[in-house]
Amino acid sequence: MKDRAKSLVYIAAGVTAISAGTNVFSIPNGLVTGGATGIGTIVMYSTEKLLGFTFPVSLTNIIVNIPLFIIAYKFFGKKYIKRSFAATLLLSLALQLTEFMPKYSGDLMLAAIFGGILTGVGVGFVLNGSAATGGTETAAHILHHINSRLSISNYIFIIDAAVILSGIFVFGAERGMFAIISVFTASKCIDAVTSGASMDKAAFIVSSKYCEIADRIRKSTGREITALNNENGLVKNNCSNTLICVFSQKELAQIKNIIKSVDSFAFIILFDIKDVYGGGFKQL
Repeated sequence: MKDRAKSLVYIAAGVTAISAGTNVFSIPNGLVTGGATGIGTIVMYSTEKLLGFTFPVSLTNIIVNIPLFIIAYKFFGKKYIKRSFAATLLLSLALQLTEFMPKYSGDLMLAAIFGGILTGVGVGFVLNGSAATGGTETAAHILHHINSRLSISNYIFIIDAAVILSGIFVFGAERGMFAIISVFTASKCIDAVTSGASMDKAAFIVSSKYCEIADRIRKSTGREITALNNENGLVKNNCSNTLICVFSQKELAQIKNIIKSVDSFAFIILFDIKDVYGGGFKQL
């Protein structure tokens, strides 16, 4: 119960920061930074210009994510979408509630940097709450499930790049370049909040409940687990197996929570890795 409350606090704080960065800095300056909110910014400006009314970003966020979550539910089950669906709804609500905040429409560089900081910190908090705000990440997981030739991170990059490119056609090349600066700033803030410099992580997990941990990680994330058998006495400890797990930075909080829920006394060695090939990462 305590962990669930902590996750909800992280998610609530995260979506508030994301919505503040979007409403205060990104939308007023036409900075399309990818994802569902980026699409929402394009839709909002386009409907206002062509149809004479403003279609809210919060509503676009829900409309874009609903079909993605339906597909994700069919592919990955209820556990995958449970917290992320709640985070998406909270983000849409926060986008609506933070519209009253004063808009910054001054220097584009400042808008890009501070918008990126708020968004990155917000996404980091949401990830630490073992959730995601849907959009790009959910679409990337679905595409990877359909065709695993590209890694999930590659699909995220392609989708966000397509959204940013669309924004260039609407707002111009200059604002598109500042949007890229904002995305870069956000990515560094996500790294800082989730305590990692690399997009990919690896963990050695030593536990007497290794079978249950491996099964839970496999079912919840789809990641494959490798077990090192220590029964021949090569390694002397109280456990019969050591697990090796490789995953993306965005899955770090989720992996740690899974291990803790099964065995709070598990021994974990966590480290950054430079390159990973196969198994949902880069193609060899």
